Amino acid sequence: MSSISLDGVWKSYPRWSAGTRTLRGIVTQRLPMVARGKDRRWVLSDVSLRAGPGESVGLIGPNGAGKSTLLRLAAGLGRPTRGTVERPDSTAAVLNFDSWFDGELTGRENAVTALVVNGWRRAQAKSLLPAVLEFAELEDFADAPVRTYSEGMKLRLAFGVVAQLRPAALLIDEVIAVGDLRFQAKCMERIQDLRENGTTLLVASHDLDYIVDNCDHALWIQAGTVRVSGDAATVADEYRRAMQSATLDRTPAPGGSQSGDLELRRNRYGSQEATIDAVALRDRAGEAALEISTGAELTIALTVSSRNGPVSNPIVGITIHRVSDGVICYESSTESDHVRLGTLDGELRVELQFDRLDLLPGEYRLDAGLYRADWEFAYDFHWQAYPLRVVGSQHDKGIFRPPHRWEVVR
Repeated sequence: MSSISLDGVWKSYPRWSAGTRTLRGIVTQRLPMVARGKDRRWVLSDVSLRAGPGESVGLIGPNGAGKSTLLRLAAGLGRPTRGTVERPDSTAAVLNFDSWFDGELTGRENAVTALVVNGWRRAQAKSLLPAVLEFAELEDFADAPVRTYSEGMKLRLAFGVVAQLRPAALLIDEVIAVGDLRFQAKCMERIQDLRENGTTLLVASHDLDYIVDNCDHALWIQAGTVRVSGDAATVADEYRRAMQSATLDRTPAPGGSQSGDLELRRNRYGSQEATIDAVALRDRAGEAALEISTGAELTIALTVSSRNGPVSNPIVGITIHRVSDGVICYESSTESDHVRLGTLDGELRVELQFDRLDLLPGEYRLDAGLYRADWEFAYDFHWQAYPLRVVGSQHDKGIFRPPHRWEVVR
């Protein structure tokens, strides 16, 4: 069998903890499972999916929806409470680095162990070690303990191992998002090569563009159930629309003090649990910049805050639109560039710096957003609230004007 199949899968965990010290907890643990059935927390409810050879299925949804639990069951790291899971014997799963590596062992030792766990004999694993380290670009760090590795280095080591395997199925949970973009592209090339040779891919990610570009089908998991399934682009669009709706539903009615030209439910949306308190565009000298030349330096500085309690790992996003036709000229976020804000409790300044902003001359407007860590809704979103004029030569066409020169050779 070279397919992954989940049929009517349910998964629950007991609400009680083995370390509980309450009288009720101690008594409950001694009751038969039937008697304490109401004390179980259902993480997955009647989930089904099938991914055939060479197919890729993406899992999207907020944190805590059940994506990681589904992947663990598909990898054989646990059994469903109900339903059936079928997978190939040759299944590789990169779910988290803690499950792959022992921090006290060296990169070399961990690589050999991972190859042995995935079916190679120890002698074969040792012979593959140079190829692992070469792919991972970690030859100079092979004898360092993995606990000293960055998350990006752990990704390199994990995919150095995967690059030597020919698994019938590969399961990935978000970890592809760490590391530098060049190595991510290298990993994706390897994954594409595996798919072309029949490997089934099951991947969970918050990056909807990645899911659309790399998956044939997708499942949107919400509170342990499949809310939408279908082709990846359709499911991603449904998820985006739901995020917009959730943001609008959480936006308070206008009233009270407003910030400058911002008005709730007109050009400002979001729950306001955390807020963008100021957005400033500054030139190279640090002065306010409503107008810059093509190719000039620009800094977008945001002051964000959470004054009603801590917010965990919010995401800041910036989008630049061209006024004349609404075209999105640029869009990025702290998440897409692997920048973590940590816990926001109080005030924080976040800056997006362009050494050169090579937009063609024209009128532009910027969106600024502060989002929940799982993109389920926006805490605060300022829609096309910040104008920017770019000046320079009007002779070029398009969106951007990269540095260039002409040369004539006779």
